[in-house]
Amino acid sequence: MNRKGKVKGKSNSRPVVKKPPWMELPEGIWANILHRLGAVEILESAEKVCSKWRRVCKNPSMWRVIDMWNLGDLSDMDYDLEVMCRHAVDRSQGEVVDINLQYFATAQLLEYIAERSGKLKRLSIACCYGMVCESLVEVVHKLPLLEELSLTHTTITIEGIEALGRSCQRLKLFELNNSLYMGSGDYFDNEDVRNEEALAIAKNLPTLHHLQLIGNRMTIKGVEAILDNCPHLVSLDLRLCKYVSLNKVLSNRISGQIKNMKHPHDSLAGLEFSFVACGEDDEDQMSDDY
Repeated sequence: MNRKGKVKGKSNSRPVVKKPPWMELPEGIWANILHRLGAVEILESAEKVCSKWRRVCKNPSMWRVIDMWNLGDLSDMDYDLEVMCRHAVDRSQGEVVDINLQYFATAQLLEYIAERSGKLKRLSIACCYGMVCESLVEVVHKLPLLEELSLTHTTITIEGIEALGRSCQRLKLFELNNSLYMGSGDYFDNEDVRNEEALAIAKNLPTLHHLQLIGNRMTIKGVEAILDNCPHLVSLDLRLCKYVSLNKVLSNRISGQIKNMKHPHDSLAGLEFSFVACGEDDEDQMSDDY
């Protein structure tokens, strides 16, 4: 012992705790890694791990893409997806270019996004049925840079398609998919009614390069109008379009004009939100809204 009563060779200082090597990675690398997560995972889990991750997750560049993927079990969630999405949009500080919404989109949320996302290029909405169809008319007016719009089990009015043509002149891709379509009630519609959407697309969206109309009620009349008025079209998906019966002349025309064609009876294998993927609850909801 020395004069102060301490045992020689021992220290009262606390041992230095070394950070794990992965914590020393630059924030740029962490941003690249965390970017692969969805918005829900980032806000609910990742940013709570440590101060460095939280700092990275607050950077507006992390929110150029907002993917609100979820399983659709909204009643079992401990958080509000709409509130979370608004928070993500705010974090982007107007830099978001791609948003994916599933099951929970509302007219109010779309208006909130449109007011703060003037640079948006891609908007995808799935399984929201009739909840946003009227609001889309006003929303697209505020998204002049929009290049891709994907609507799956989500309706749009003819006025909405016309608004797309007026306001989104850079639109290259349009998807209007109803893979849960069973055709009930169609027998009471005449050919003009069945072709309303196809004719509106042909008239108002001539800049399209890619068009997906799974489960549409159109006939050959609608297909011909699209081919006549969309000269830049390179891919056309008509799976489940049960009233489209292609004759030899039209088939030859499609072969010469369309590079990537999916026919009415082609398989839906691998398609997200198909009949099997969505389940009975979505089928019942669709029946109520259509």
